[in-house]
This record gives sequence, structure tokens and C-alpha cells, in this order.
Amino acid sequence: MRKYPATLVRVFENKLEAGVDADSDITFDQADLEQATEELDIDVRQVLEIPSAYSSTRALPDEITEHGYVDIEPTDSDDEETYRFIKE
Repeated sequence: MRKYPATLVRVFENKLEAGVDADSDITFDQADLEQATEELDIDVRQVLEIPSAYSSTRALPDEITEHGYVDIEPTDSDDEETYRFIKE
């Protein structure tokens, strides 16, 4: 699996394992992306490029869409750059 999709899938899996509600949007941030790349032992220079590359331009990996999630969008957080997996 390529770096960007693999990272997103790992972030998604980690969130589900942590007990997030899979019936609503799932938020994630830079720390989540960095944790995923470390767990996968892959190098991505700017992890925030990953969600940006998928925001309305690329289809999410099947492992995420099979749960009903269709896109990634930035949140309105003022503290840090956060994103969310959104459902249809």
C-alpha cells in the first residue's frame, strides 16, 4: 500500500480502536498522522499534506469508505490544523 493511503487507514483504525463513534465524523490531527507513520515505519516529510491531498480530490481508501466515510475536510479548530473523516 502506498504511503498516503496506508497512513490514512492506520489513523482511521487507531481511532476506531480508541473507541470513537463510527456513526459520526472522526477528527484527527498532525499527532495522529505522525503516530501512524511511525507505526508503519514510513517517512513522510509533511504529514499534513496527506489530508490535503485527499480533500475532495481523491477517493478515500476502501478500508475507510466501507464504513460510510466519503471525504476528508478541515475542521474549524483555531488551535491547530485538524481534519475529519466525513460521512455521506
